[in-house]
Amino acid sequence: GGPGVQLSGVTGGRFSRLTVDHSGSTADSRNWGRGSGLWTWGCDDIVIERSRFMNANGPGDSAGVHIDFNCRNVIVQYNLSMNNAGGFCEVLGNNHNCAYRYNVSINDGHRVKGERGAFQEGKIFWLSGYVGQGKRSGPFNTYFYNNTIYVGEEIEAKVAVAPTAEGVLIANNIFYLKGRSKAVTGDQLSADQQGVDPIKRVVFAGNLFLRADNWPDGLGLRDREPVFGDPQFLRPGGWNLEDYTPTNAALV
Repeated sequence: GGPGVQLSGVTGGRFSRLTVDHSGSTADSRNWGRGSGLWTWGCDDIVIERSRFMNANGPGDSAGVHIDFNCRNVIVQYNLSMNNAGGFCEVLGNNHNCAYRYNVSINDGHRVKGERGAFQEGKIFWLSGYVGQGKRSGPFNTYFYNNTIYVGEEIEAKVAVAPTAEGVLIANNIFYLKGRSKAVTGDQLSADQQGVDPIKRVVFAGNLFLRADNWPDGLGLRDREPVFGDPQFLRPGGWNLEDYTPTNAALV
């Protein structure tokens, strides 16, 4: 009925070969009905790897893995994230040196704000400055590289970056977004509306997009050296990791 795994105040941990399916279940009326597959809060030096996070449900959060505020050095790597309502990458405020790398995301972020009680959009990529009741801050030094993100045409892929974010690397990812994409602002608090100043210290380069419109406008972030084309996955739209093996090696 809630999250699958939740860590608070943990220093030094490795979580490997987990399978979390249908966190945030509403199968019982006593269930909370909201929860990410795994989330951390106030944690340092954590590795989450080689696991499967699937079918998370809920009106807010409910990603495969999300990094709640006040964490340092949390690495999310070599995982399958699939059909999670809240999305794939979610990093909240006052987080430092956190990374999502070498993961495969399939149809994450299908939640639509305002439908079935949802108060947040689902997102494939979200940097939020939310720190609870305090002033929004960060996240700082967020690394997002070598991930494969597939979103079918029936889902509008959404992206949000708070103006408080500082230090962002987005590189060498495959964004295979068959449908429309959208920038989301002010989804957590109105104070997170996109600012006029560019995000400080950004490296955004070398990503492969299915089409030129895959990354939405309105975020103040744009790939400086994009590549466009079809990676020719073995079975795009499938539900297995091997379905997303790219066969267009020259392009990739």
